[in-house]
Amino acid sequence: MSSSHPRRRTTALAVAAATALALAGCSSGAPGAQANGSARSLTTFTPSGPGAVDSITWNVFQGEPQTIDPFQSADYTPNMINSNLCETLLVQTPDFRIKPNLAASFSNPDPTTWVYKLRGDVTFWDGSPMTADDVVWSMRHNLTDKSSFYGYLYANVASIAKTGAAEVTVRLKRPDYLFNDELASFAGVVVEKKFHERHGDKAGTPGVGVMCTGPYRFGKWARGQSISVSRYDGYWNKALPRKVKNIDFTFLTDDSAITSGLLSGQIDGTYGPPMAGLAQLRASSEGKLYSGPAPLAVTLVVANHKGAMGNADVRRALRTAIDWKGIGNQVYGGEGTPAALQTVPAVYGFAKDELAAYAGSVKADGSARIEEAKRLLARVPAEVKAQQISLVVPQQAETQQLGLAVKAAADRIGLRFKLDVVPATGYSNYLYDPATRGGTDLLYTQFWPNIPNPLDWLGLTAVTGGTFNQSGYRGIDALYARAIGTKDARARSQLVLQMERKLHDETDPMFAGIELTNDVWLGNRITGAPAAFDYVYYPWAAHLGGTGK
Repeated sequence: MSSSHPRRRTTALAVAAATALALAGCSSGAPGAQANGSARSLTTFTPSGPGAVDSITWNVFQGEPQTIDPFQSADYTPNMINSNLCETLLVQTPDFRIKPNLAASFSNPDPTTWVYKLRGDVTFWDGSPMTADDVVWSMRHNLTDKSSFYGYLYANVASIAKTGAAEVTVRLKRPDYLFNDELASFAGVVVEKKFHERHGDKAGTPGVGVMCTGPYRFGKWARGQSISVSRYDGYWNKALPRKVKNIDFTFLTDDSAITSGLLSGQIDGTYGPPMAGLAQLRASSEGKLYSGPAPLAVTLVVANHKGAMGNADVRRALRTAIDWKGIGNQVYGGEGTPAALQTVPAVYGFAKDELAAYAGSVKADGSARIEEAKRLLARVPAEVKAQQISLVVPQQAETQQLGLAVKAAADRIGLRFKLDVVPATGYSNYLYDPATRGGTDLLYTQFWPNIPNPLDWLGLTAVTGGTFNQSGYRGIDALYARAIGTKDARARSQLVLQMERKLHDETDPMFAGIELTNDVWLGNRITGAPAAFDYVYYPWAAHLGGTGK
């Protein structure tokens, strides 16, 4: 998953200083650069709140969603809302583990069979029990409906069938040891069959909403204003506090308006508060800003192998010349850390030990290494070095600063480099439409995966057909296929390690860029939300409670 719009936004005034910043190599030693973000401790959960709260306002920073149909929900805004409404067979927790959820248990009796035993105490908001028929319908919808974002995760599925009153069996065409974990994303979402059959394409729209099993139920969608949800008192998971009764999700996108709303208490909380307002928020006594770990990365995607970026030494040289440390401090307010690998630590998952050890062996501080970059370029044929390299970024202050810093690095080592800034509203076309992208060499993206599993990350970014493999890179296809079909976790981890080594050595098809943290602001009335980045699939609002203030 990715967003072409930054999770955090800077003010337009920041662009005026961006050129000077870039030409100074980002000045990673700037005063105060380490005062924020990575220098502060990260927390998984904010302190619990025991008090009941009748109503709160929560802002979703990317604005109003187009739909809240979970099958089509794959970005910050719809997921931040949907994660509290619609639940999945498995769940990914704020500490980046995957556990049973609507499926009480699962088994893998043979390499191509997965059996799911369903909970018997789950009801939809209308009081109807969740049945195996609902689960089968939901999974088949993901499998067959072309509008579903998650259909590609069902590529190895041969059949889905009810095999008992509370049992569903999935048979695969070939072994796939990623599929089960993917059911902790909306690939495993369960909706009420009769509701979706009755409403069809209208499901998820303002006048219809959805019918799910989550801790909060859809109430009202006032176009252009808010989506209101209320606590579902028949909810099955009594371990979740659910102290807040009503939530209004608002759609402010202007940085100043969001910051003012948070400081005044008109908005009780938000994930991803504006970067431009972080200093004010940290200094305020009206609430508290928390940072948590996240599977988030700002990266450059190699989109074209036909030009200079098709040469591995050119790719290595450019990445080496970029001051990633300075970008993390200056562009991302001290909350960006140079990444060692293309996959970030929060999604190391079953390969944690192997990947952590390898990352430690190759990790640098992220400072620009200009002389090393020039030595790499000295090995490149003159006709290759003479080719122009183009980078496209969306027209937003944060991404423009990033682009200027990359251009400055290219200029310093003698590469011909062109930075194109395009309207943010149309930037996604460069990522997803080859005709729009044309011969563009590099693309900005801010990326997060479906689940905390390195195979999910690699499948999206570096395997043929992956959503963010715009260049058609094929270097790890065979290893990836072997890993997907390997049951033993240790053997699978070794295959993942081989893939990461290859991607690191080739600096392809994505640069290891900047790891980001996750921010959450909680006003003085509330606390309890996860600070870790888990709000896109996990019912985070069910942890909120009152502080008594």
